[in-house]
Amino acid sequence: MGLRVLVLAACVAVILGSTFPKQDCLNFCPDPVKGHGFFICCDPNPGVCPPVRSVCPFSKFPSPPRCQKDYECGKINKCCQDVCLRYKTCKPPILY
Repeated sequence: MGLRVLVLAACVAVILGSTFPKQDCLNFCPDPVKGHGFFICCDPNPGVCPPVRSVCPFSKFPSPPRCQKDYECGKINKCCQDVCLRYKTCKPPILY
């Protein structure tokens, strides 16, 4: 009986030590900023990526940052492939 209580207490401590976002979320990912035991919602943002452009414009501005998943783009933008940059970056979605 004592071992069961100890195992249960350890499980509760692990769960309480982890911090999940307090929102309706289906997918959780480790928080890259806060580190071990912290999680963020990584559900896909609504909408779809804009169409791939056929012409790459010249720009004097620095290249936008890379992303891998929508959650890295805030709650509105989507992480989309950019053929001119040759990597994924945050872009405004097309909402249907």
